[in-house]
Amino acid sequence: MIMQEEEYSIIERCREGDSELYAVLVERYGNMIYNAAYRMVGDPETAKDMAQESFIAAYSALREFRNGSKFSTWLYSIVMNKCKDHLRLRKATVSLDDVAETTACRGQTPEAALCAKQTANSLQAALDTLPGEYREVLVLKHMEGLDYKEMETVLGVSANTLKVRTHRARELLRKYLVEREYRNG
Repeated sequence: MIMQEEEYSIIERCREGDSELYAVLVERYGNMIYNAAYRMVGDPETAKDMAQESFIAAYSALREFRNGSKFSTWLYSIVMNKCKDHLRLRKATVSLDDVAETTACRGQTPEAALCAKQTANSLQAALDTLPGEYREVLVLKHMEGLDYKEMETVLGVSANTLKVRTHRARELLRKYLVEREYRNG
């Protein structure tokens, strides 16, 4: 793992023109940024595009990054903004194809793998029904594991507002899943 001081050193060297060293940061945070993008847009190819665009934007804006901040938090804010922009422009239905690929565990029995796929599909479908401000708090809090202070930095919204949004998002998600179970059961 890269220590934070080492990370700041890498960032400084990139700022000074060593662009090849940026690959270390992309390697370190690539999966994290892809997963956040995937949960926001629901499509593997679009998530790859959003992650790539986020890393390009981060590299272009490295001079704006403040040492003392967490690089991962700064990246989350970039990918969340890219995804929100994409969703605002597209307003397309999100594909649920390949959800299981990101959640299925190797060595599972076929029944367990099918159950995991169905659960992942249900969760992604439920996420897709949420307004963007609710989806992003669930993705950051429960899927990416950020605390409210980090979320405050990423989204530029107070921690109290984020707590309310998280509560409302959970309620909407629960309501959707209960209604879906009722219709299918």
